[in-house]
Amino acid sequence: MNAAPRGAEARDSRTERGFTFVELLVALTLLATVSLFILQAFISSITYSGRANERAAATTIAMQVMEQIRASVNPYTWVGINDLPRSSFPLPAPYGGVTNPTSHTFEIAVDLTNNTDLTVTTASVQIFRPADATPLVELTTVLDDQ
Repeated sequence: MNAAPRGAEARDSRTERGFTFVELLVALTLLATVSLFILQAFISSITYSGRANERAAATTIAMQVMEQIRASVNPYTWVGINDLPRSSFPLPAPYGGVTNPTSHTFEIAVDLTNNTDLTVTTASVQIFRPADATPLVELTTVLDDQ
């Protein structure tokens, strides 16, 4: 029989037992680091998605107001359209039909500027977040009032 020395047998059985504690710590550290980066990317994507949804909702509301303005323009007279200072929902007449079906809170301002030299009116609709001084969305169009 071929007998192996006792020390070699002990070494072979030690190497086949599994991972050492240091190897487990290194593996867990790598897993935690990779997981942290993936979690940060996931949270950032959720944040950007929420901002995009808010901007889309604000654009939809601005388009509702702008369509009311365009539909109310008459070659001879303005039909109930006037400036609207920055205000919250529900909007006063003639903008009463504008709704905000989302959970986002917005304030709206409408500015109509007449240019008598060119016989046109510039209509500007601005949508604000309540705490912001600059508009989140602004739509502008030129209306011919002749």
